[in-house]
Order: sequence, then structure tokens, then C-alpha cells
Amino acid sequence: MKKAVKIMLILLAVPFILNARTYDYEDLTNRVKERFANSLELYKNGKTEEAREVAQSAYFELFENLEGPVRINVSSKKAWNMERKFTKIRNLIKDGADIAEIETMINSLNADMDEVLPKLKSGVAITAEASEASEDVKEINIKWQTLYGNMEEKFDKSIEAFAAGDKDRAKELIRSAQFEDYRNGMLEVAIRKHIAQSRDGQIQNEIRRIIISIDSLDDIAILRDDISKLKNNIYLALEQLPESAAELAVVDVDIPQDEVPSQNYFEVLDGIKAEGAKALETYKNGNVKEAMSIVQNAYFDIFEASGMEVRVGAIDSTLKTVIEGTFSEIVAIMKSSGSIDKVEEALQKLYGEVEQGAQKLSSSATPWSLFIYSLIIILREGVEALIVITAVIAYLVKSGNANRLNIVYSSLWTAIAFSFATAFVMNYLFNASGESREMLEGVTMLVAVGLLFYVGFWLLSNAHAKKWAQYISGKVRDSISEGSAKALWFTVFLAVYREGAETVLFYQAIIFDATNALGYGVIAAGFVVGVIALVILFYLLKAGAVRIPIKPFFIITSAIIFYMSVVFTGKGIMELVEGKIIEPTIIEGLPTVTWLGVYPYMESLLPQILLILGIIAGAIFIKNRAKKTEVHAK
Repeated sequence: MKKAVKIMLILLAVPFILNARTYDYEDLTNRVKERFANSLELYKNGKTEEAREVAQSAYFELFENLEGPVRINVSSKKAWNMERKFTKIRNLIKDGADIAEIETMINSLNADMDEVLPKLKSGVAITAEASEASEDVKEINIKWQTLYGNMEEKFDKSIEAFAAGDKDRAKELIRSAQFEDYRNGMLEVAIRKHIAQSRDGQIQNEIRRIIISIDSLDDIAILRDDISKLKNNIYLALEQLPESAAELAVVDVDIPQDEVPSQNYFEVLDGIKAEGAKALETYKNGNVKEAMSIVQNAYFDIFEASGMEVRVGAIDSTLKTVIEGTFSEIVAIMKSSGSIDKVEEALQKLYGEVEQGAQKLSSSATPWSLFIYSLIIILREGVEALIVITAVIAYLVKSGNANRLNIVYSSLWTAIAFSFATAFVMNYLFNASGESREMLEGVTMLVAVGLLFYVGFWLLSNAHAKKWAQYISGKVRDSISEGSAKALWFTVFLAVYREGAETVLFYQAIIFDATNALGYGVIAAGFVVGVIALVILFYLLKAGAVRIPIKPFFIITSAIIFYMSVVFTGKGIMELVEGKIIEPTIIEGLPTVTWLGVYPYMESLLPQILLILGIIAGAIFIKNRAKKTEVHAK
């Protein structure tokens, strides 16, 4: 089995390696800059609300894919500072600030992105910030974050004033940060009380020294370096403060409701509509490739990046699949040069489906609904895997190989462990990026197809073999080969792993809806009840399977496995379509039948048809061979 696990590790590494090669941080930063440029242009033309929405979308739809990598490869401080600048830009636009002030803040954030980009590409943390990166696990209270943000803004403006030749203004801004924020905000008291008086003295002496030096200073680089050291000193002090110290803070913390996108998915719908309109206009102008890209990016940058895709999937997997299918349908219509009316019709269909999802999510956080969703997730994702597990166990028992049940248990627990590990990797290393997740799911399904195809024919051939009749009579006991044992191990592994990683992500999604101990409790209760139900169902299926005569059992089991292989082929291809690996070619008039894994695309249907023909041909061959064997035996 060790060799089998090694092979599986290699297989699972493929999508991650592919993703690591194709994940384009530079593209993401360029798209953020492009949105800022669009936002600034809208603002200059008096379209304040539209400008704010575009700037806000740059964070929710794009920067969130960079935030995790910045936090890992640079520091939590850098990620937080960049996030704060997004909020500042949005608020400046909202408050009708001067264009020059907004442009300055945008340029500052663009410079930050240029600074971190080489580190994201190489994956190497900044050595100078090692002390900060080691403290990434510490979360600074929002009150201290706000105070620090106010001080940092004044420090940065003082540098701008110095550059403009206004040294008095530069000193005034630094004094304001010292007295209005550091002292009046009670950070001074907090540091004295919880760290040391000497630490406070060090910070304030540093501030005074910088103010005094400004009059005789000519080199802005020296001022910038001194202020940077001061900011780092203050930030490190904030990291050392205990959570209770925040009670001392005196500051107004303004967190607008629309800064929390996970609570209002109708904003996601608005974003999709905006991108849909843009894609339609682009398509009308004859730029088909660009229009297709806009639709695909709307899927990843809005529907998935907002967390809506996973959360809809947690409470209604069918609706999630339908929405994904409609995104692909729009791309396919464009690829086949469909009429503008058809594109518009598909877009309206998409808006209706996303709106339905937003409505479901807006009322999905009651204790009872959390319990039901938790129960449904484990049952829905568990039953399909349970069928395969039961079939393998029943086969081992029927074939006199009950002593080899360790095959099932080994692969089962390995798959569960891999599921949690994969969910962790997808969330924290790749920030749950849509492309990587779709690629992993697609590759896993297609690998599973090959194994299911093999196991299905293996069982079908045994159903016609005379040795099983002999076994039933008690004349012989059959022992499975090492190759067959590996095939069974991988079959169980993929059946559980395919469902497991998605199950973990779904549970993470509904846990976000739990706001107190009761919410967490009912989610746990739903999970426990679901597991108990699966255990009961397992014993019922196992007892029923063992009682079925050997030949019908093998035939029925092979039919189920062949059915699953056809479904997995269709869904696996569609995952790669959604991952932008394959561009779909639509077949007009063909409906989508999700339970059969049938989608109206040439790329998914052709492999399914070939697979079905292979199953039919193989079944006929096995049946004819069995007849010839019986004739020779007579």
C-alpha cells in the first residue's frame, strides 16, 4: 500500500504543479490597476457611485486572491496595510475628496503591489520583515488598526509635504499623529501599562527627533527611512499588546456594512450584471475572445472569489451546478458565434439563477437552517462514496477475502486525511483560487473514471466466470491478486477523496454563517446526525448486498460503477471547462441532465459517447467469452 500512496501523492500533485505554473500574480495586479484607472475616470466624470463600486470590486473580486499570498510571502502587516488603502480609496470616493488625493492613494497602493510582486512570483519572504512574518498569527484589534492607520496616513502625507517644500506642514502632520492619535487615542497609556514605559519613551523620542531634523534635512530618502522605522516600531508594539488593552483605545471605528460582502450577495449579483453587460458590449463589437474572457473572469473573480459559489453549493448543490453550467453556456454560445439575442437570453438566465442563490443565502443563517444544511451536506456527499465502499466490502466478503478488509479501511482513512489536507492547501496556499480548485476536481474525476472503468469490467468478467459458482458450492476459495487489491484501494480512495475535500469546504462555508455558540452547536449536531445516518445506511446496504446472489451482485455493482464513470467523465470535463483549461463548443437544443452528467457541449459528450461504446463492446466481449468457456467446459 505504501507504493499506492506514493502514486496517489504524485497524481494529486499534478494539478497543484500546473496551477503553480499558471497562476499569474502579475495579471491580477494589472487588473487591479486597470480597475483603479476606470474608477478614477468615472470619478472625474462625476459618476461617484459607479467609481466607488469599481474601486470596491478591485478588492473583493481581485485583491482577495492576492491577500493570502502577500500575507504568506511578505507579512501580515503588508497585507493589512494594502487592505486599509483599499478602504481609504473607497471612502475618499464616497466622501467626494479631491481627485489629486484619491490619485495619490491609488498610486501608493499600486506601488505596494509592484513592491510585493517579485516576492509573490518567487515565493520568498522578505528577510527584513522576518520578525513581522513570525508574528503573523497575532491579530491586531480593529481599534488599534484604525489608530495606526490614522497615524500612518499622516506620516505619509508629511513626506509628501516635505517633497513639496512645505517643511512646516510636514512637522505639523507628524505632531498631529503624535498628539491626536498616539496620545489622545490612549496608545501611549496602553504601551506604558502592558509593555514598558521605556518603550513608550523610545517611540516618542523617535517622533521628536524626526520633527527636529526636518528643518535641516535636505534628502527626502532619509526622512522616508526614519518614518518607515518609526512606523515599524509602533506596529511591533501593537502586536505585543494583549487583546484586553483595546479597552483603553479612544477611536471611532467605521466599518460600513457593504465592506462585508459575504453578508450581502445581491452585491455579487450586481457585479456579475455589470461584467455581463461589459461582455455583451464587447461581443457586439466583434471581440469574441475578450468577451469570453470577461465571462470566465466574472465566474472566478466575482462568483467564486466572493465565496458565493461554495456557500450556494453548501445549501443547494443543484443550483450551484446550474449556475456554473450557465456561465459555461454563455462562453460556449460566444465561441460558436451565436446570435446576440442568445447571449442576452443566457445572461438573463444567469442573473435569475444568481439572484435565486442570493435569496437563499440571505435567509440561510437560522439555527434550524444551519442544522438542515449541515445534515444535507454530509448525507449528500457521503452517500455516493458509501455505495462504492459498500460494493467493495461486499465483494471482499463474498469472495472469501474478508481478511483483506484493511484495503477499504486504509484507503478510507487516507482519503479523509487527504481531504482535509487538500482543503487546507486550497484555502491557504492558493487562497482557494477558482482555477486551482476546478482543476483539482476535474483531474480527480478523470483519474477516477479510469479506475472505475477497470474495476467495472473486472467485476463483470468475474460475474460470468465459473469459479464463482464453484465458490458458492464451497469447493474453492478465491484470493484477490496484488494488482486487484491496489485497484480496489484506489477506487475507494477516489470515491471518498472526491467528495471529502468539497465537503470540508462546504462546512467551512456554512460555519461562516454561525455567529454564536448555538450556531456552531447545531452545525456540529447536523454533522453527527448525518454520520450516524450514514453508518446505519452502510450496514443496511452491506447486509442487502451480501444477501444478493453472486452473479446479480457483480452485474448490478458493475452497472452502478459504469454509470458513475460516465457521470464523472461529463462532470470532470466540465470542471476543466470552468477552470478555463478547455473552451466548450455548444450543441444547440441538447438539454443539461446533471444527474447523468450530460451537458450540451462537444468536449464532454464525445468522451462520454466513446466511453459508453467501450462499455457496450466490452460487455459483449465478456459475455461471448463466457459462453465459449462454458461450451469448452462441457
